Order: sequence, then structure tokens, then C-alpha cells
Amino acid sequence: MRKPLEGFMVQLRSGHIFDVKGLIHPPGRVVAYPRYVPDPLGPRRRGRMSFRKLRSWQERLSVIRGEFSSFLVLDPVLGDEFCEVPWPEIARVFDPVEGLEALRAGARAGLRGAAVRMADEVAGRAGLGRGEIGISGSLLVGLEGPGSDIDIVVYGRKACLRAYEALRSMREEGITRPLDGPALRTVLEERSRDTPYDARDFYAREPRKLLQGFFMGYSYSARLVPAKEPEPYRLRRFRPLGTAVIRGVVADASESMFTPCRYVVEDVEVLQGPSELVSFRMRFCEHLEEADVFEARGKLELVLGPGEKRTIRLLVGGRPGDYIRPSRPPRP
Repeated sequence: MRKPLEGFMVQLRSGHIFDVKGLIHPPGRVVAYPRYVPDPLGPRRRGRMSFRKLRSWQERLSVIRGEFSSFLVLDPVLGDEFCEVPWPEIARVFDPVEGLEALRAGARAGLRGAAVRMADEVAGRAGLGRGEIGISGSLLVGLEGPGSDIDIVVYGRKACLRAYEALRSMREEGITRPLDGPALRTVLEERSRDTPYDARDFYAREPRKLLQGFFMGYSYSARLVPAKEPEPYRLRRFRPLGTAVIRGVVADASESMFTPCRYVVEDVEVLQGPSELVSFRMRFCEHLEEADVFEARGKLELVLGPGEKRTIRLLVGGRPGDYIRPSRPPRP
């Protein structure tokens, strides 16, 4: 069994399904947050169990504090409070690669068939091998509903770069199309629950993103994780420096498609400002371009790497109210 990382999901002995977050996990625990909650009146069914989906960050935190408060840990390496699920509490691990293989072996109609066709299209164009592409989200755990989408996940830096170019060619050839109309409005409404947006900028930028759109009439998202295995715990240490609002200019956006996305920034208007913007939230992927002027709110943190290398970065999306806001419309 592969070690869980971003894109995996785990089911607890209680039945709750958590999605795994990030690339660093402490020994004996997995950083993960609740996504599907057992509920007799829930609209999603698997076998004899019904579930409801937690949509906002506040809903997820409420479930943790109400039922899993013992999972909240002030992590000495990650430098903040995280929901860390002890391994003994985990009944099942859902691996995206294995999930895709199971879909291929099963029914090919509707959403499931479209998901397999999209994954195969990306894999064929990018030359991806076994273990480099999978399926995540509701399809991975068998809880898809009428409004579910296709969640593709790719692992490994080189594989991700090739997959991104595959998504570009698929968009150029009309195999996929951008989000538009009611779909864009729905996305804005859902994300606005915990992320402030300027609606005009949202409608200008979101359709340009290759990591989301429509395929065969179904909405999709593609998560590009530049690692195949979790990062060794304690390889880097993180020290919080408080919440900050910064302004600056994007110097390098070449890693904006990854999860976590990363922007190298300069001309930052805070004392000892960060040199990077980083986020594990997909909504901030492909969000800025080089030379964009931006404003952002997030957690300022010091990253201590091997050899005591020091980097200051702004981690965006870890708390309600975080945002990255471009200061001008995207270039044509």
C-alpha cells in the first residue's frame, strides 16, 4: 500500500470519510479533514450507508471540534494546529491510482465512463505510466451524485508537466471547454463561503484555467501533485509568524499549476516580506501570471530547510478569509 498523500481519502472506523491534505504527515498519523459524514437522511449512498457532503471549511471544522477534537494537534514540525488522524482509527485507505483501475474494470456509462475516458486521454497524450494518474473525489469512494464532477490527480513532477501540456492541447482542440454560465456562478457561490472574491475578476480569470472545465458535458478538475511519496517528516520545519496582508509582483509563476501551487514574488510591501506565495487550495492554482501585481492574505511562516536554509512564505487558504487578489485584469 502506498503512503497516503494529497488526493488520497481515508475512511474511519466510525464511517466518516476524510480527504488527505498535503505532502507531510507525522509518524503514526495522517493529516486529513472530514468530507463525507454518515447521515441517515444524507442524499449519497454506498451500500447500506447514507452520507452528506461537507461543503464549507467552517462545516468541516465544526465536525472536527464536535466529534474529533482529539485529532487536533499542535504539530511541532508543521508549526500550527492540524487535524491528524491516528492510524488505528483508519479502517480503509482509498488510493486514487487503484480507484482509477477499479473504474476501468467496472461500468463505463455516465460520469464513471467519462472519468475513465478523460484519464486515458490525458495519460495517452502525456505518456503517463501506472502510478502516475488516478481519480479522486466522490468517484474514488463511490459516493458520486447528480452534481458530481471528474477529479483527476497526477503524481510526479515530470508527469505533471506533461499532463498540463496534455490539458492545454485538449483545450485548444475543443476536447475540453472552459467553465461558463451557471457552472461558474455555482463555483463562485461555493468558494465565496470562505474566500473573498471580486466577482468581475473571477469571471475574467476562471475560464482561462486548464485545470478545470468541462469534458463530455461533465465538469472536471485536475490536481497536479509534483511528488509521488510524502515528504519525510522533519526534513523541513515551519514556524508561524502571524497573519499578514501583502502586496507585490509575481516574478515566477511556472509552478502555479501544482498542488501546492507556488509563486515567486518580489517588491513585497511588508517588512521582511515573503519570497513565495504557497497554497494547497486548488482555487489558487493558475491564479496569477508573471508580472501580475497582487494582494494576498494568509499565514506568514518561516520555513527552515536542510542546512538551515531559510525561506519566508505566505501560506494562503489555511483559514477562512484568506485570498489572492490580482490588481488588474488578466492579459489577453
